[in-house]
Amino acid sequence: MIQVGVLQFASHPALDGARDGFIDFLAQAGFKDGDRIKLDLQNAQRDMGVARTIAMKFVSDHKDVIYAIATPASQAAAKETQSIPILFNAVTDPVKAGLVKTIESSGNNVTGVSDFIPVKSQIDLLLKIAPNVKKLGILYNAGEDNSRVLVDITRGLPKS
Repeated sequence: MIQVGVLQFASHPALDGARDGFIDFLAQAGFKDGDRIKLDLQNAQRDMGVARTIAMKFVSDHKDVIYAIATPASQAAAKETQSIPILFNAVTDPVKAGLVKTIESSGNNVTGVSDFIPVKSQIDLLLKIAPNVKKLGILYNAGEDNSRVLVDITRGLPKS
């Protein structure tokens, strides 16, 4: 029986969708929970301390794989083990988050899927649709790595 620890940082429609998609994909590939695989689904409820505790428990339980959903969950898992494979999802910039050395090669036990948003393309499209836009506001969380990365990219774009 393959033991998979699923560490989700928070309940959110996008993160719930990442979890459900992972479970559905495994089932379609012949790995239905309880048959050939045992899933241990945990949610840190937006608490980094809880995320670290869950990651430590997965390591002490000798999970075969950890699936981490969102940057903080992925960081918690990566801090706890350098030997158990970690698969991340919903991480905007895994390099800046310290999860991998480069996008091309992680250089460690961590790999996954980035949800990077093509900021320049989106702004270009906005300006095609609404060419008279003079100011653009961005809502973001200054305490969240992914938000800061996207704001920094936006600030670095040429003004037109």
